[in-house]
Amino acid sequence: MAEGPELTGEGWTLQNFTGAIHRGGVGLWAWSPTRRLAQLDGLCREFWGTDATVVPIDALFARVHPEDRAAMMREWMASADDPHAYSFDFRIGEGPDARWISARGVGGETGRVGEWLQAIFLDITERKRAEEAERLLADELAHRVSNMFTVARALTAIVARDAKSAPLFAEDLSRRFGVLHEATTLATRSHRLDQGSVPLRHLAERILTPYRDGAEIRVEIAEGAVVAPNHVNDYAMIFHELATNSAKYGALSGCGTLRLDGRVADGTLRLTWDETGTPSGGPKADGTGFGSRLLRQTIERSLGGRFERVIDAGGLHFEMSVPVE
Repeated sequence: MAEGPELTGEGWTLQNFTGAIHRGGVGLWAWSPTRRLAQLDGLCREFWGTDATVVPIDALFARVHPEDRAAMMREWMASADDPHAYSFDFRIGEGPDARWISARGVGGETGRVGEWLQAIFLDITERKRAEEAERLLADELAHRVSNMFTVARALTAIVARDAKSAPLFAEDLSRRFGVLHEATTLATRSHRLDQGSVPLRHLAERILTPYRDGAEIRVEIAEGAVVAPNHVNDYAMIFHELATNSAKYGALSGCGTLRLDGRVADGTLRLTWDETGTPSGGPKADGTGFGSRLLRQTIERSLGGRFERVIDAGGLHFEMSVPVE
């Protein structure tokens, strides 16, 4: 007689099923509203960074990202009495390594076994990061479109100051826009892995060339500083963002001095962008807008580096360091 399809014996064990759900990023937990304690299985302990099986829930709350903590605590406590299904998301930890968790279960008596309410934690970190990247891409597109108009106005003003005639003005402006287009094409082609590593000096000069008649620009980047194809767009965005801000507020807006240096030493690429002789009394970027967030996301997350920007009466000093791949 043939065996039926039902799992029996070693195939039907709690250990097998627990292993299966853990491989799917799902951890099991339970908590007691009266004693304010939580029981965590092995994967949940990994989520929370603890070796203890039974943990005070307030100790867990303290590890939740500050921006998520209040809402997460309300949802958690509401599940003690609300008999409906629930799902709420939060982060454990802070910074780029924070882990996104979705708590799911049924509250009230339906989800209770004795004094314990049982539920699951689901690791949704990769999905949340993908959503964040998608939002950043959309914001970046809108930001780039806005910056394109800013660059167009800045370049038009620079060319107009020295234009001798309308034909020469049109020719010069067209040439400058063409250089910007070449820089964008260079980044796009390299990003598609159609080319090898790109010298960082070459990329910087391509992006800065249209501004040379409006300011003194010195680019001194060592030959050993090159960019892998998959990161050309990152550096293009960084230079473009800095140049755009400079065209708005700094040296590139008129008769200032910009010096860009780059060196590789001890496995680290260091770039410095220094502006002096900037217009006095004009507005300055405050470092809180999307452009600053784009720099932070690009340098810290995509390139794994860090940066510092100082703006004062003397001008702007920007420095970044990135590990060399």
